[in-house]
Amino acid sequence: FRSHLIDTMEMWKFGDYKNYTSLKLLAYVLGIPSPKDDIDGTMVSSVFWEEKNLERIRNYCEKDVKTTVQVFLKLNGLSVIEDDKTSFSRK
Repeated sequence: FRSHLIDTMEMWKFGDYKNYTSLKLLAYVLGIPSPKDDIDGTMVSSVFWEEKNLERIRNYCEKDVKTTVQVFLKLNGLSVIEDDKTSFSRK
C-alpha cells in the first residue's frame, strides 16, 4: 500500500536530507503563530503520566495540526485560514 502524503518539512527542505527544521521555526519564518506556546513534543509524556491532562495534550495536537495546515498553505502561495474559521470535531 502506498499513500500519497504531502510532507511540509520535505517541501521546505527542497531535497536537503541533512538538516531538520522544526514546525516552530518554520511557522516563525512564515509569520504564523507558534503552536508551541504551552507545551512541545518533549513534554507530552510527562503531561500524560504525571499530570493526567489529556485536554492539554489534545490542545497541543490541535495547534500542531492547524499550524501544519497554515504552513502548507503558505508554502503553496495560498492564504492562511483565520483561526476563528477553524474547528475540530469532538466525538
